[in-house]
Amino acid sequence: MWCKVLFNSTPFIIFLCVVLILIWLIRKRDYQYTILLLASYYFYYFSTGLFLLSLLLFTSSLDFYVGKKIYEANNKRIKKYFLILSLISNLGILAFFKYTNFAIDSVNDLLILFGFNSQLPILNIILPIGISFYTFQTMSYTLDVYFGKLKPVDSFLRYMLYVAFFPQLVAGPILRAADFLPQLGKNILFSYTNLKFGLTLVGWGIVKKVVFADNIAPLVNVIFESPTELNSFLIILGAIGFGIQIYCDFSGYSDIAIGVAKTFGFTLPLNFNKPYFSKNPAEFWKRWHISLSTWLKDYLYIPLGGNRKGKNRTDFNLMTTMVLGGLWHGASWNFVIWGAYQGILLTLHKFFSRIKSISGIFIFKGIGALIITQYFVFLGWLIFRIRDVSDLWYSIKKFILIDFSLNGLSILEANKLSLIFILIFLYVHYISYKNKDVIERIKSLDLRYWFVYVVIIVLLLLLFAPSKTSEFIYFQF
Repeated sequence: MWCKVLFNSTPFIIFLCVVLILIWLIRKRDYQYTILLLASYYFYYFSTGLFLLSLLLFTSSLDFYVGKKIYEANNKRIKKYFLILSLISNLGILAFFKYTNFAIDSVNDLLILFGFNSQLPILNIILPIGISFYTFQTMSYTLDVYFGKLKPVDSFLRYMLYVAFFPQLVAGPILRAADFLPQLGKNILFSYTNLKFGLTLVGWGIVKKVVFADNIAPLVNVIFESPTELNSFLIILGAIGFGIQIYCDFSGYSDIAIGVAKTFGFTLPLNFNKPYFSKNPAEFWKRWHISLSTWLKDYLYIPLGGNRKGKNRTDFNLMTTMVLGGLWHGASWNFVIWGAYQGILLTLHKFFSRIKSISGIFIFKGIGALIITQYFVFLGWLIFRIRDVSDLWYSIKKFILIDFSLNGLSILEANKLSLIFILIFLYVHYISYKNKDVIERIKSLDLRYWFVYVVIIVLLLLLFAPSKTSEFIYFQF
């Protein structure tokens, strides 16, 4: 199924060019959207198959219908009934496909713990690609209609396109109906500016994924394949390497998605904004996976009460939101622990903020705040990456209690290219942080200079693309 890794492959370029040409030839708005919807469903079909495509269609149909019923209902009880129908259906489908086997595994572990020999059978369930993303999109639509923030859309075609728009379908950014649906009210008109901006982002996103993430991955994989024999330096290096890998992988996908959408004239929300220059945990979540963190804030944290019901309730709401946000990432206890860890960091940050009168003692600023924040961010990546409990506990101890052993340093000799790209990334990330709007500047270059950028991108891919690239990390979520 080649569409599963399409963004960083030749078939995707062919697919995209065909869709662009078809829409350029067909000038009537509804026909353009029909072509784009069919292309999106074609894209998803070859990623998952007919059954899971029908699941996407069912989810879209349900929430389109529910949104209308909520809006038309005359009393709050009926509105709530349809909202509950939407939430139970969406969360039920998500829970079945994503968490059933996790629940079975957990029950089996408990049975073993209490001395039972019988085991529940693991079910043969295929996780639909992108289900976590499009489920959140359809839920946000019905919630916005329910709370009176949005009028339901009249066109089923446009609603289906909002849910299934292929650039962001399988790994975000998570779209809000209020942001995207208004963009579907006019013809798709191609412009030189949009094409240039879109291709600039697509090129940079592919470099992030293929040149940086995929070349750093071998070092990360060999370190965490068996970390219990390694020293602190390698464990810390593995955490830094994975933090860079997942950033380049996921933000690279987001850049490609935003860039492809821009070639059609659509604007998708920014999903990453230099997260490794955050100076506290709250700032990190304003810069990392922005579409998810704002979704969790608006549809979970604030409805739970946010910070309106006292500090104890605020801490509880933060912890609940982050634990569920961790579980959203995957059906594994390490994601639950990672979510709880992030919740603790945010709670501690709020605690120290409350006592800012003595901030000179307890709260670091400037470069000190940056270093401390990133120390805990990269410690957290160990929890995210390592699923084996004994390996995780060993790695955390080595990360915190630094030893000076030289054990395992031969790994560096075999992965020099990965080390080089880690160092290059740190430099490029710093330069892009200090020089704001680098992509904006590049896309604004005269055409002859912009072609130099394109040539550099092509040369980087030809020279440094590994022989075998991996699929995007967030496809599993």
